[in-house]
Amino acid sequence: MKSIRAKLWGGMMILVVVIIVLLWLFQIVFLDKFYTVLEIGEVRKSAESIVTEIEKLSDVNQINNEESIQANIEKYVYEKHLSVEIIDNDYNVLYQKTSGSNMNMPGVMQEAFLDVTQKAMSGEESRQEVTHPKYGYKFTIIGIPIMNGNIDKGVLIVTMPMASIQETADILKIQLIIITCVLLIVSLLISYRLSNKFANPISKISRQADRYAKGEYHTRINQISDDEIGKLAKRMNDMGEALERNDVLQKELIANVSHELRTPLTLIRGYAETLRDVTGENPEKREKQLGVIVEESERLRNIVEDILNLSRLQAGAVTLEIEKFSLKEMLTSIKEHFELGEMDKHLDLVGVLELEEILLGDKNKIQQVFYNLIGNAFHHSMPDQSVEVAAVPNENTVRIEVRDQGEGIAEEDIEHVFERYYKGKRLDGTKGDGTGLGLAIVKSILDMHQVPYGVESKLGEGTVFWFELKKENSHTSF
Repeated sequence: MKSIRAKLWGGMMILVVVIIVLLWLFQIVFLDKFYTVLEIGEVRKSAESIVTEIEKLSDVNQINNEESIQANIEKYVYEKHLSVEIIDNDYNVLYQKTSGSNMNMPGVMQEAFLDVTQKAMSGEESRQEVTHPKYGYKFTIIGIPIMNGNIDKGVLIVTMPMASIQETADILKIQLIIITCVLLIVSLLISYRLSNKFANPISKISRQADRYAKGEYHTRINQISDDEIGKLAKRMNDMGEALERNDVLQKELIANVSHELRTPLTLIRGYAETLRDVTGENPEKREKQLGVIVEESERLRNIVEDILNLSRLQAGAVTLEIEKFSLKEMLTSIKEHFELGEMDKHLDLVGVLELEEILLGDKNKIQQVFYNLIGNAFHHSMPDQSVEVAAVPNENTVRIEVRDQGEGIAEEDIEHVFERYYKGKRLDGTKGDGTGLGLAIVKSILDMHQVPYGVESKLGEGTVFWFELKKENSHTSF
């Protein structure tokens, strides 16, 4: 398989070769045709303008008295290196001007000259190309009738040497040979340099991808350039940072989940053995120990359920069941649930009881969002602090905020709070407890609902998690 460097170099060299071939075709192969057509056309145009001036004379014989016309003819002759003859109807040469090389014509050329003259005398513009029989020079003879209405007054004969065209072509051939050699050498060097310039960064990115595939997430690509390849390298570095962070978080998750699972399992087993061996006959102790077993079993169930829920959500195995529901009824029920379980903490509803709007969404999933956010707020609040859930209606949505007065979130942690397994730092600098899955579940559910959400916080000053839900009449789809 050819490398991208070889492909780029080969492609650029093919382009250069195609350009050189086209240059040779147009400058050498087709030069005679192009140049002849253009040059003869220009000579004809100038000759016709002289004929127009002559036709204004009452008699063609007056040409010898018209200095302005003669001056134009002389300029025309010396600029184009040709000869001009004006002949009357009796084949008398009234005027002749030559650049100096076309007077002595051999028989073949004289026959062509006479043929062109006769056709022009009959009112027909004529042209013939002839070759000097001895020297091989080519000439073009052009005859243009000089008319007075429909009456022929005479003819203007132009004899144009074509040798200069061949001389030009020969010069161009030499120039093109030199240009071709220079172009090939320069293009070889430039294409090699350009192919390296493009291929080397791509090779670096490819090698970096191989390192990531082997789990070497700590390595980075140095700044390459500011173009698209440089941006790709930056994205690769960003991906490496994300993979490295994810790797660390997964290792922490394994340790945390192991710890979280081990603790309730140890307690369940310890209290179960104690029940069996020691306190089976003591009802009071038995009830307490059974309570611990039930509580730890529930904690264990919640951990496993969080892991399974997040896996199903992120795998796309969960679909939304959109329905209409009352936010006021949902939050009133949730408030009762939390206040029964959190006797020393308070959940305040702000603007919720006055809210009459019916919302759209998956009721069970939205309820899970509230449980996770409110539970998270209680977890990070002190016993004497309250948690607020506020509802602010807008035109097509209702903005819901869950506010706490807890320890807040560090600035560097805010952009990561919704990532799975992520746990921010506490005020004392230690990592938070838990599995770091609750907010990741919230994010997945709100993403499925296609609604905006976010977090606002400052360390030591509390946190606000917010999201919006669509009203029944919002005419939006999921």
